[in-house]
Amino acid sequence: MKKITTLFILAGIILFAACGTKDAPSADEKKKTGDSDKMIYGLACDGCSDSVIVFMPFNLGDTVFYPDPIKINIIDAMRKKQVFGHPEIGDWVGVMLNPENQKEATIVIDLDQLKGTWTYQVMPTLKQMATKSEAQIEAELTDSMREILFIPREYGFSLKRHHQASTVGYVYKGNDLQGESLVEYPDVPKFTAWHTHNGKLILVGDTVDAKHNRLPDAKVRRDTAEFVFMQEDSLVLRFPHKTISFHRQASIMEANKEASAAAAKQAAQDSVR
Repeated sequence: MKKITTLFILAGIILFAACGTKDAPSADEKKKTGDSDKMIYGLACDGCSDSVIVFMPFNLGDTVFYPDPIKINIIDAMRKKQVFGHPEIGDWVGVMLNPENQKEATIVIDLDQLKGTWTYQVMPTLKQMATKSEAQIEAELTDSMREILFIPREYGFSLKRHHQASTVGYVYKGNDLQGESLVEYPDVPKFTAWHTHNGKLILVGDTVDAKHNRLPDAKVRRDTAEFVFMQEDSLVLRFPHKTISFHRQASIMEANKEASAAAAKQAAQDSVR
């Protein structure tokens, strides 16, 4: 058993050491699959630069498998701002190849750098009341009340390994008086999984209903976004009806730390009343 394990380790070392200067295979050399995702996925290797990406593709079950490392021209993708992230040795990378030139990339996404917690800021709005107009409510609000009520929150998602995702945006108030607040926040989109597909990001919603019954696949929410920009702590995604600029957070807990503290303080004051 020890000898077999050693052989696998040595094979892995040789495989990664082989990362180098071979070109991407032609269309005739590629194996065809029935899946519509045309991205190829692999690990970035030594030799990546602003003009080429060298990486070892591997089979994720929905991609073509290449036995050797490949070298792909990314000059045009860089010029068109279609390289998202800065691939480093060992990073998990997704590449869309030019169908007319298999040695050229049209999109490059560093998926390891995409992982993490991304949020954008939202503000609450005044609730509609049957007894008062919005103008009347506005007139009655003091500066101190505004400071307490209009606390920004961070909405977004945390992308993890194995295509798992978590929602960012929930803030626990701490009592049962939240319905009496003068303001309300937008609904928090819930995400449970993620993947890329043909150069786009797919965010998958909850797969069960309120009664914890599994939803039919056709009813599972899927938000599709195009990559606009991604570098270090900034991510811009274009959804069908809006473009959102995200910033990276250290963790889900840190994202709404101030908002949670403010909500707890407000809950304590409400409880005294």
